[in-house]
Amino acid sequence: MLVGAIDIEYGADAAIEQLLRSVDRPGDFCVHGRLFAPMPRLEVDGVGMLAFPVPEAQVGALIDAAGRAPYGKGPDTLIDSSVRDCWQIGPERMRLSGGAWPETFAKILDRAASGLGCPAERLEARLYKLLVYERGGFFSAHRDTEKAPGMIATLTISLPVAGEGGELIVRHRGREIVADMNVEEPSELAFAAFYADCPHEIRPVAIGHRLAVVFNLCLEADDKSAPRGPPEYGDRVDSIVERLAAWRCEDGAAEKIVWLLDHEYSEAGLSFETLKNGDAARARVLSAAADRAECELHAAIVHIEEHGDAMYGDEYVHGWDWDEGDEEHMEIGELFDSRHWLDGWADRDGTRPRLGEIELLPGELLPRGALDHAAPDERRLHEASGNEGVSLERAWRHAALVLWPRSRTLAILAGAGIAGAVDWVAERFDRSGGRADANIGRLASELVDIWPKQRTDRDEWGRARLLGLLSVLGDGKCLSRFLREVVLSHYTGGENEELAAALDAVGPETAGEFLLALVDARFRQRPAEILTLLRRLADERDGHEGHAWNEALGDAARSVLCAVSARPAVSGEMPPRRTFPGTDEPPAAWPSEPEPRRPWPLPDGAVRDLFALAWRLRLTSEAEAAAGAIAADPHLAAPDRALPAALDELHRKPGLADTAAFATLWRRAAGSLLERSETPPREPDHWKIACDIDCDCELCAHLRAFCDDPAAEVARFPLRKELRKHLHRVIDGHRLDIDHETERRGRPYTLVCTKNRASHKRRLAEYSEDIRWMSQLIGTAPGGAAEIARLQEAVAAAERG
Repeated sequence: MLVGAIDIEYGADAAIEQLLRSVDRPGDFCVHGRLFAPMPRLEVDGVGMLAFPVPEAQVGALIDAAGRAPYGKGPDTLIDSSVRDCWQIGPERMRLSGGAWPETFAKILDRAASGLGCPAERLEARLYKLLVYERGGFFSAHRDTEKAPGMIATLTISLPVAGEGGELIVRHRGREIVADMNVEEPSELAFAAFYADCPHEIRPVAIGHRLAVVFNLCLEADDKSAPRGPPEYGDRVDSIVERLAAWRCEDGAAEKIVWLLDHEYSEAGLSFETLKNGDAARARVLSAAADRAECELHAAIVHIEEHGDAMYGDEYVHGWDWDEGDEEHMEIGELFDSRHWLDGWADRDGTRPRLGEIELLPGELLPRGALDHAAPDERRLHEASGNEGVSLERAWRHAALVLWPRSRTLAILAGAGIAGAVDWVAERFDRSGGRADANIGRLASELVDIWPKQRTDRDEWGRARLLGLLSVLGDGKCLSRFLREVVLSHYTGGENEELAAALDAVGPETAGEFLLALVDARFRQRPAEILTLLRRLADERDGHEGHAWNEALGDAARSVLCAVSARPAVSGEMPPRRTFPGTDEPPAAWPSEPEPRRPWPLPDGAVRDLFALAWRLRLTSEAEAAAGAIAADPHLAAPDRALPAALDELHRKPGLADTAAFATLWRRAAGSLLERSETPPREPDHWKIACDIDCDCELCAHLRAFCDDPAAEVARFPLRKELRKHLHRVIDGHRLDIDHETERRGRPYTLVCTKNRASHKRRLAEYSEDIRWMSQLIGTAPGGAAEIARLQEAVAAAERG
């Protein structure tokens, strides 16, 4: 339905919306951090002004001036070093000052108030004590008593001094925060603030000392509405868990819950750590509930884009009736299209998972009405064209918390792109420390189940990564199924590295069956990639992996050689289809209807790989047949370029140049080059140009006559614009050796056509390249080659000029 100005359908889950709206108080039971700032002036009676970091001599003087710190037990105040072992100096004996200290302390107090969820303008800090902990000093678990009216929390600031240990531990409702309070840098302070009723303790100081200035944090006495303790959302967490559990099982329920945040966050700045106020509170509550309800929770950016007719008031906008700046007041009339999606993902642990663009579906967005009056982040106005009026594009970007059932994660991610789903599983495997547990194996098997039938831009990346993951997991059954059901029909060659490892993992028998099926299904489309894969496998084993691997590779290479040497089928005829073990169906790569098998070219390097592989695997007769087919069909490999290049590299392999296949290819390359360039090209002595212009118009007849005239070098055609354009297209389309430009004098303008020697220049460049390859062939000639003398004479003629 159309809600407000945005075409969006909000969610209908009133229960979850009410629960989340009720979580409106930010803050946590403890906040801690560090900052670098100018140090305060701290004077202590009997000691003087402290230096930072506080030297050992001054620490000793502080202890001499201090008294034993007591602890409270019910109504009593006791001193017992087995419970609390530290020294204290009261506020009446010390003075904190300094020009920069008020600003520094205001920053600390503001962070404490924000972290605890207290109103900073009504929070007052009252100096309580200076505490000194020696080596071994500690304070057992306890709660702070209310030491002043309105006290709600304690703030402790650690001063720079050499030491280790003495961590502060604060607990609340089963949670625990450990804060390292040691600072040694001269301009660094560490602080922690926590609600007074939270149990906390100080671990023993391991080395050196720890110095802390302690404040009581109080709210104004008449502020009855302000919170006095940590946020308590335990009951609401339980209710949210119950509602999410029911939502997971409901038929027709929204696939995701997308809760828009109150504050604005950039994509780069969005994280669970940077959420503010109520956003932080809801994220904390949802985080506690999501794990118990078996749901995934992320932060993301919601994108909404709309495109439609531009309207100003009640009227559609035309190309001539709007001024710059009016677009700010335009709205969309008829909506052409809109797009809603999520990206910019952030995880609770601070990582940035690559989940891709996931569609925001109708009925997922909450709270209802949140974007009704939201101004677009971007407007783009498009000028009128043809019969179309002015159109307007608008875009909104807003941060959100995103929930979905954990069991639906793979399906949701795969909907945005299978590579994102693979990344998600691989990240979990990496986080587990590379342990192949049952859950990872189950997820990997589900990936195979949901793999899309059609290839996408990132499919190759995801396919390669899943091959690598399955190889490490060692699940041969699942890996074989992935090879059969996905790789066989999706293969592009970009996954060769991971595929080689996967074939190694499944063993020679299954690998051999897969390679045979791959050659049958994909060799015509990917000859170079398949040959690269086979050479890689052969190089890695180098004949030392036993008979089974040699047989598997030999069968696959033999199939490739036979495919090259086989005669082209009659139009409409299809070769036998090989199936992969475990299925009676041919690979999906085969077309559903028969098509003619036309010759296909072997890309650069494929001829080299083909015969190097045949030589390594001793497929002599098959190599001779393939060489004969290549020699007979220039469409398979260009005899003037591809063959000399391949022969130059094959000649370096001992023994290969003595084979009949090598000799066949060499003779074909030499014959092709000699046929074209045994003698140098002659300099043209006329201006006749060969042309095959197929246009029958009168103007093209004049152009043909100009081309056939051996004496005419320039022709002038006074023509109106559309006829000049026609001649331009004919000359360029047929690549005629004619320069043509318009002479803009008189009416109509004149198209001046001047013949050039472009074809002869191209032929000279071709001849020069031919001579280079002839020289190469002389060096790679097999014994007894009759063409050597002719090649040598052709090269000599070129050198003579």
